[in-house]
Amino acid sequence: VVVLGAEGRHQQYPVEVTDFEDKSGSSAVRVGDKSYKIESTATLGQVRVQGSCNGQGFTAQVERGAGKNPLALRIAHNGTQVEALVLSPLGARLHALMPYKAPPDLSKFLLSPMPGLLVHIAVQEGQKVQAGEKLAVIEAMKMENVLLATQDGVVAKLVAGKGESLTVDQVILEFA
Repeated sequence: VVVLGAEGRHQQYPVEVTDFEDKSGSSAVRVGDKSYKIESTATLGQVRVQGSCNGQGFTAQVERGAGKNPLALRIAHNGTQVEALVLSPLGARLHALMPYKAPPDLSKFLLSPMPGLLVHIAVQEGQKVQAGEKLAVIEAMKMENVLLATQDGVVAKLVAGKGESLTVDQVILEFA
């Protein structure tokens, strides 16, 4: 079973592989009521995959663990990108029962993009800021990185102070 999707919206597709020929890289694949003849000499771990599907050539990029799910395959082809899990029928049934935990909304925070020293805070609590306005400066690897507002807003709280050592994703300030 192949599971496609992200952020709690998954679609399962039963897939059956028959007539697999290891030497030629040929296999017959059935997805629902449609059949495909896939030919490829790609090996496990190979990122750039070339082959043919029903006689029509294709090139795709396939990477394991490159997306949000470390177990998924990220497949990119003709400008479309999907994350796919390949599961046994039992694994797919259990996966469908897993509750979805939405990631926290971090849009109201300015987070440190890297470890470094907070050398300057350019705003104060209660200050209105516009998109593109300078908020803070972090020094990392002897380079200064200016952090800019991505949207208009009001600074609600300064969480980190000047001279503080920051870790990745540490909150610097909070927006109202």
